[in-house]
Amino acid sequence: MNSNQSSRNSDVTLSFRGSDVAALERSLEECDGSDDYVAVIHALVATRHPAAIRVLASLVDSAGPIAEESIAGLVTFGEAAIHAMRECADSLDYDMIRHSRRVLVALGDAESKQWLREDDDERIAAYLERKGFTEVAAAGVRARLNAIANETEDPGEVA
Repeated sequence: MNSNQSSRNSDVTLSFRGSDVAALERSLEECDGSDDYVAVIHALVATRHPAAIRVLASLVDSAGPIAEESIAGLVTFGEAAIHAMRECADSLDYDMIRHSRRVLVALGDAESKQWLREDDDERIAAYLERKGFTEVAAAGVRARLNAIANETEDPGEVA
């Protein structure tokens, strides 16, 4: 990142201080890249206003730093973000579902933790199968599912 970008991000962040959530939401339309989005996300989180949750939730279908900062910001709202994240988890957009589940896990939701584990297992198995490691994939998923069924992280231990 060059000094112009750094100074630009600082200017963007400074210009949003004291702004309301609606103004910050409108400013998202003028963001040129991830750094601009991240600056607005930080400003939204800093408002601590419940309306910021809806705006942050609208960004969890993103990738990279935009998604990561939105997720981190939503977690700081604690229980206030749960309803919005449950709505996102019912979305048809995979990234929105997965990222909302990450927020819910961070807030202690066991169902979302299970969902992410199963999703990870499916993704790994599909990747290994595409690469021709079908036996390895099947054995790994079975071991993981057995560990989950035993309610322990250690596949050799029985709950």
